[in-house]
Amino acid sequence: MRRAGALLARRSYSRAELQERLARFAGELPIDAVLDRLEHLNLLNDAEYAYNFAFCRMKQDGWGPTKIQHSLIRRHVEQKTIEAALQRAENELGRETTIERYAQEYFSKKGLPADLKTLRRTIAHLGQRGFDEDGIMSVLRQMVPAKLWHRFETGESIE
Repeated sequence: MRRAGALLARRSYSRAELQERLARFAGELPIDAVLDRLEHLNLLNDAEYAYNFAFCRMKQDGWGPTKIQHSLIRRHVEQKTIEAALQRAENELGRETTIERYAQEYFSKKGLPADLKTLRRTIAHLGQRGFDEDGIMSVLRQMVPAKLWHRFETGESIE
């Protein structure tokens, strides 16, 4: 219990993550009783952990839902818990707002795309950040110059 408390004092963990960490030290000692007690005390809560993770990554780091989902899966959070956390965070922040905020920050550093190659790179970059294609296209349609966007949509390669 002391080891679990020390770990949780540093940062939050999902139940499965904490179980893995404690298993390194516990040997034959039962870990489930400790984890159950921590859940009872509300010091270990996968739903809140997933929500806080999703909310912070969306708001502060500009991550999209797909990237957050993959990251939470790696942390052994159940799929239904992930879906509920993402839904809650998106309701509070707004799905389009997250993409818009990140795109504005990205363009303030890199500048708006000036050609098709840069536009395609931007789309790929936003996809790697975990945003879905519909959301990316919706936001970029509003931000990218109309002439360039038309060239992109029609597949033109030369002005």
